[in-house]
Amino acid sequence: MHLLANPYLSFTFDPNTARWSLRPANRELPALLNVRSGLTLRDAQNKQLKWTGAVRGLHVAEPVRLPSLHGLLTALTAVIVPETQAPLAGLFAAPIEFRLVLEFALPETRPFLLWRLTVENAGPEPFFLRDLDLAVVGSRFGFSLQSSISTPSSPASHLHLHPNPGPLAFFSNGYQSWSFTGANRAGMRRPLTKFRLFDGPKFYNLRNPVVDSLGHFTSDMFAVLGDPEHNVALVAGFLAQREQFGHIETLLIDSRSPYLRLTAHGDDVPVPPGSTRSTDWAYVQFIEPQADDPLAEYLEAVARENAARVPERTPVGWCSWYHYYDRVTEQDIVQNLAAIARERERLPLDFVQLDDGFQAQVGDWFETKPTFPHGLRWLSEQIRAHGSTPGLWLAPYIVRSDARLNAQHPDWFLRNRRGWRVNAGLNWFRWCYALDPTHPGVREHTQRLIETAVKTWGFPYLKLDFLYAAALPGRRYDPTLTRAQAMRLALQDIRDAAGPETFLLGCGCPLGPAIGLVDGMRISTDVAPNWNPELFSPMLNRWLETELGFVSARNAVQNIISRAPLHRRWWLNDPDCLLVRDEATKLTEAEVRCLATVIALSGGMLLVSDDMTRLRPERYRYIQALLPVLSNVLRSTMGARARDWLSEQTPETLTLKLNGPIGEWLLAGVFNWQGVTVSRTVEPAELGLPPGAYWVADFWDETVCVLETGQALHFDAIPAHGVHLVALRPRTERPTFVSSTFHFSQGGEVTEWVVNRRTLRFKIGLGRVAEGEVRLALPAPPCEARANGAPVTVRAEGAGLYRLSLTVHGSAQVFVEWSEPESAFRD
Repeated sequence: MHLLANPYLSFTFDPNTARWSLRPANRELPALLNVRSGLTLRDAQNKQLKWTGAVRGLHVAEPVRLPSLHGLLTALTAVIVPETQAPLAGLFAAPIEFRLVLEFALPETRPFLLWRLTVENAGPEPFFLRDLDLAVVGSRFGFSLQSSISTPSSPASHLHLHPNPGPLAFFSNGYQSWSFTGANRAGMRRPLTKFRLFDGPKFYNLRNPVVDSLGHFTSDMFAVLGDPEHNVALVAGFLAQREQFGHIETLLIDSRSPYLRLTAHGDDVPVPPGSTRSTDWAYVQFIEPQADDPLAEYLEAVARENAARVPERTPVGWCSWYHYYDRVTEQDIVQNLAAIARERERLPLDFVQLDDGFQAQVGDWFETKPTFPHGLRWLSEQIRAHGSTPGLWLAPYIVRSDARLNAQHPDWFLRNRRGWRVNAGLNWFRWCYALDPTHPGVREHTQRLIETAVKTWGFPYLKLDFLYAAALPGRRYDPTLTRAQAMRLALQDIRDAAGPETFLLGCGCPLGPAIGLVDGMRISTDVAPNWNPELFSPMLNRWLETELGFVSARNAVQNIISRAPLHRRWWLNDPDCLLVRDEATKLTEAEVRCLATVIALSGGMLLVSDDMTRLRPERYRYIQALLPVLSNVLRSTMGARARDWLSEQTPETLTLKLNGPIGEWLLAGVFNWQGVTVSRTVEPAELGLPPGAYWVADFWDETVCVLETGQALHFDAIPAHGVHLVALRPRTERPTFVSSTFHFSQGGEVTEWVVNRRTLRFKIGLGRVAEGEVRLALPAPPCEARANGAPVTVRAEGAGLYRLSLTVHGSAQVFVEWSEPESAFRD
């Protein structure tokens, strides 16, 4: 046996079977035992060969210490001559001959294992890669009885999470922006669409296995398989998708020995004689799902591996789509510009993004509709003149069936085996087709489009939509590139043409290949002015209720919560637009609050998409409460975490720990996802709070109460799809910032906080004009209170709580003094 070890993990490799095992250091469980590799190839006659791990010869080199992006690591390399039976491709056909190289790397100071697989063609003829299995554990039948069958050359493989495992759960990451992401439990089925013919290309990795049985799930790039009851889980996936897309498949029939398979997609790319193909690095780690930031190690390792781009400032702006859709006109933009400029002091929106509807057709980008008579350069200048940054929507790799580009360049399109154009899904009630990003003509066309948008039309912010089209399966101009490599090439061409300073927002985009190339990424399906998916009739709407990828506020919220940890690690998260209007909408007041709360707690970008010329000032509150974006004032802020992220498909509680000049406090969003009013009781321990007394400030209801030691939080009558957003702080005898109506964080707006014996000085920094109130807990009644030198009205509310009414012009310096014996202060 060959052994690698660090303070966290113990790894063993068997030189007789090429199988490996992994355990925590100094513990038996959880454990991966006798993990095998595998692959599937085909020859030129389409005969298939499947290798399942049998070994004819094997050489293991001595371990070496190497520097890496993840610190010093110890690497072990094994060269394998596989035991296979070649397919009969013909009477005189040459057998497929290949060698494999397995490389393992254990960082010295990190709690994870990395490994990758390289295939070398050792024969005289090319072969084609189908699947490369980086890890296969357990039985495909799903029962421990099957996987317990063991021979010396094929020892039984197992994943053991706990001696007495509870019901298992599987966190599945969706393929691209709009694909469902969330947890599924053993007795559930994978969420699938009824519209696979129309929507399959838009939501699924079409090379993944189609699974539709109880406890059978797949995930893209990474997944978490765990036992929530015993707080133990396994993270498995890839550090990058520069070489191949990859999926994780599981079968959770038997919690004692679940099936797990980690596979990279070869996409039938050729491997000529003497050449090699390597996978991206695979990753595995044991975690505690209830830890404060359980996915941090994996997400940050991926960020390092791909040199993730994370802009310092998170954009805030307006988008035309969710009011005007593709009927938008130049006049609509100009009128909204004027409204945004009028309200800038109170509602500062940094950029204005023109969405779909300006172009002659999707695919015909260089000509605008008659409704944009002055052209895009004129419009970007108007946006700048009104004090905003211009943004533009483009969908460079998808073409509607009625676009002129279809007839102008038929050779630019991806084709299937029959020579037909590859179906990119039904969009705008039209079939759409995918351009081939490896075709020289498409590459030149795309780079010219991006350069024109940035340099000629003057848009330094680009929203790039329907990017999945570049990665659809099909025959490419360059057949040597996998779909992931083609997707990466497409995005690199865009980045090269746009330049390093242009903000690129990916949308409808496979996640892995985009890391390091985009600045922001849409992480959810489209929001909508309706909670549940809707089409044309109540009967259809009932049929759509189970559709988790269909446009709706409910489905957007699902992914915003599930992908919140990606923010400021892989990019800036774009949770899609906040809709606050009270006309041309079916969203209730409770649902608007819910959407605003989820977007706020995610920490990501903030875009609004209502008609600003008609939006009533009373509705501004839902936008103003989120400004400034939290990560623009508390730089280290990621996104809220869902404590029940592995046990509930849509978590009911979000928590966000904050730390600023006023100290530490906790934000909690307590949700009701049901369609009826409910009450909820939440124990402080469920929020990660130690025992003690707390101030509890409800932001939307503007109420404050005291939670005494031993009490639970109780929320009466939460409306359907409603939320309570509360800030919790320990109740002490020192001056405390308890609540605020200025900002949803109730404290993130405080930029200075200085306490002396009998005085308090603090500064509120909003970057906008606002009137509001703060509540302070003080050791004695204030005898003086001023804001920017002017007297402030103070009202006592009992229990040492005082309410101050303030007006903020960008910022406000507040001074409070009280009369109190020195002995009253106890540190």
